[in-house]
Amino acid sequence: MQFKRPVVAYVILIIAALVALYPLVDVVLMSFKDLPGIVSSPFSLPTSWHFDNYTTAWSQGNLLLYLVNTAIVSVVAVVVIVFFSSLAAYVIARFDFRGNQVIYLTFLAGLALPIQMIAVPLFILMKQIGLVGNLLSVILIYAASGLSFSVFLLVNFIRSVPKDLEEAATLDGASYFQIYWHVILPLIRPSLSTTALLNFLTAWNGFFFPLILLTNPNRMTVAVGVLSFVGQYSTQWNLLLPALVIVMLPTIIVFALASRQFIRNMTAGAVKM
Repeated sequence: MQFKRPVVAYVILIIAALVALYPLVDVVLMSFKDLPGIVSSPFSLPTSWHFDNYTTAWSQGNLLLYLVNTAIVSVVAVVVIVFFSSLAAYVIARFDFRGNQVIYLTFLAGLALPIQMIAVPLFILMKQIGLVGNLLSVILIYAASGLSFSVFLLVNFIRSVPKDLEEAATLDGASYFQIYWHVILPLIRPSLSTTALLNFLTAWNGFFFPLILLTNPNRMTVAVGVLSFVGQYSTQWNLLLPALVIVMLPTIIVFALASRQFIRNMTAGAVKM
């Protein structure tokens, strides 16, 4: 019985992994079919492999431009979130002043409010300041919406850093910002990578706000740009599916490279909280 339990657990986990991976594998296989093959037999292997689907989707869908726009939005939003959330978390975790907990609870309150609920006021605000159709509008929204969880995560990591290190830096004449930059940030680098990864995935896959804010076709992100293959009466599945695979590749690669670090950091954060 002692060695049967691990076997059963592994079998269950393998089955669960196969069930989770099957839709992704099926999408990849269908992306190599022609349109009649996708419609007639979506779950079978391709009878003939149409590799030109990818080149056609790349050129007709203008995917390079959309990928560049998405990369700009994601990278800039992540940089803004990591910098300001780490600063706010450092102040909340290390400085005792009146209103400290109120500020912290205000950030936590942001976790309970889906940002889509205030989409109309945000659209009106962006229109009033002339940012509708500009990538900066989406960057600001993603940066603001990502601060709540990022501050919540980083506060707990910063509180676990020994204060003796900061006291030693203070005796050496370091300012508060120097302590933050040279002591705190290097010690919480794993949690910063976790924060960056989560927010990058959110910004890369974001669809709702780019759809309503980026009215200029040359400013669209890739999640909205692939809709060009979806018509009112028909959908070019033989081009849409390759485009979706191309869109998924960056996130899969990033998460695969950072998965071990991500799981380790999230487990550590759960213990510290």
